[in-house]
Amino acid sequence: MASKKEIDKNLKIALKEIGIIKPHFDKRFNAWVFKHSLYPDVEYAGDSPEEVIKNYPLYLREFIKQRLNQNISEKVERKTKGRGGKREGAGRPKGSKKTEKKRVYLPKEIAKDVVEFFDRPGSSSAFREFVAKSRHHCR
Repeated sequence: MASKKEIDKNLKIALKEIGIIKPHFDKRFNAWVFKHSLYPDVEYAGDSPEEVIKNYPLYLREFIKQRLNQNISEKVERKTKGRGGKREGAGRPKGSKKTEKKRVYLPKEIAKDVVEFFDRPGSSSAFREFVAKSRHHCR
């Protein structure tokens, strides 16, 4: 467990890194807010800039305490590449095209039969033949 002295030492360093605490008014929340890019998990919102300036260091202190006691997940602390899972060779090969699709709504009593029909092998080609023949007979 981190000592009070160690927490205070780290808090002093953090406040020096942050510099002046300058809250901004956030219209969405109708409150004064302060957040710093070096400590993105620490944010404080209050009714006045003075309240934010007074209380932000308390929240930062608690964050530092939890970090020193190793109570913060590695995922929270780790910087990601920001690519959302993109990796070499992933995805559809260039030049290939995705089959166009269209959503169709059917009454429930028919939908089950249609799904069962298309689950059978060769059903798509049989359906296309049926459609082609029906177009020929309708003209």
